Amino acid sequence: MAKVYGMYNHSRRQRYYGKTTRQVDKRLGEHEARKTKALKNWNFQKDKIITRTIAKGLPEKAAIKKAHELEQRKPPPRWENIQTGGP
Repeated sequence: MAKVYGMYNHSRRQRYYGKTTRQVDKRLGEHEARKTKALKNWNFQKDKIITRTIAKGLPEKAAIKKAHELEQRKPPPRWENIQTGGP
């Protein structure tokens, strides 16, 4: 089963949605280690980043669909959505 999470970088006014089948904390560690192409420019030590688990226990295809639906939503003024690199 998969989880959908959102990351909100208040310093850069960017938001990112993703899915993982592991613990969200372990996936966040990969983002912080700059293993995610979409978030390479985020500075996890200096930027104010908030993470939220949005959904749990979804089949993987449903989690992918949910993350893509979320990234298609219009962001707040002066914010931007970062597109996921996955399918």
